[in-house]
Amino acid sequence: MANKEITMEIMEYMVWVVEVTAAHFFCNDKAAAYDALNSSGLWNIYVEHYDTTHTLGMEYLLSEIKEYFDSNGVAVK
Repeated sequence: MANKEITMEIMEYMVWVVEVTAAHFFCNDKAAAYDALNSSGLWNIYVEHYDTTHTLGMEYLLSEIKEYFDSNGVAVK
């Protein structure tokens, strides 16, 4: 990942990504959701491509996360 500056706007988006990921895949465990996003590389992808990814609807985003987790062996609860 290039060193993209994480602005407050990007951080607020990433907090939302963690919250919806936690709610849908990790029984509201935000620490587990953050760890999964970070270790799988999705955190960096969503930060780097914020300009595009923040426009995705929640259902599309969750579908993309599930597909990425499944194809990369990320265990969900």
